[in-house]
Amino acid sequence: MLPDITTRINNLSKALESVIIPAIGEDESFAAEQAALMLGHLKILNEQWDNAYLYEKGSFDNMAALAHTLVNLAKGGSHNLTKAQHLAHALTELPCDLPLTVTGVSKLTAQLGQAIDELVRSAYAAGSTEFKSAMFKEILNYNHCQSTRERTWFKSNNLDPDVRDLPDMDEMLNSFLYIYKNIED
Repeated sequence: MLPDITTRINNLSKALESVIIPAIGEDESFAAEQAALMLGHLKILNEQWDNAYLYEKGSFDNMAALAHTLVNLAKGGSHNLTKAQHLAHALTELPCDLPLTVTGVSKLTAQLGQAIDELVRSAYAAGSTEFKSAMFKEILNYNHCQSTRERTWFKSNNLDPDVRDLPDMDEMLNSFLYIYKNIED
C-alpha cells in the first residue's frame, strides 16, 4: 500500500528537520534559510493539499460570478459590447461539469480572467462613465473577496497583520464570498 500524501509530506519534513538542516554548516546561512523555507512550505502544503480543489473551485465560482455581473452591466460603444459578447460566449463555453483536477479548474479561471481583462481594457478605452463606475465597484468587491480567500489560504504562515479578521479555513472554503446580482442564466 502506498503512503498517502500527508505521510509523504510528513516524511519529507522529518528528513529536513532531523537530517538535512542539522547537517548544514554554520557558515552556510543561505542554505539554512532555504531549508527552513522549504520546511515551512511543506507544512503549509500539508495543511492545504486536501482542500486545494475546493479552494480553486471557489476561485472559479467567484470569477464566473464577476464575469456574469460584468456582462450584465456592459454598456458603451460597440467595441465594449463585442468584448462583453466575447465574455458571455466564454461563459457559455464552460463545461457543464468542471474538471476534477486543481489545474483544470485553475485554467478555466484564468481563461475567464483573460476575457474579463479584455472587457476592462476596452471599457476604459471607450466605455461609458456609468459602465466604468459600475465595473470598478464590482471589481473592487471581487478583489476584496478574493484577497480575503487568498489571505485565509495562507494565514497559517502568521505573516498577515490582520489574521484575526480572517475567517477560518472551513468557513472560507464553504462560503461563496463574491455575491453577484442581475444574473440571467
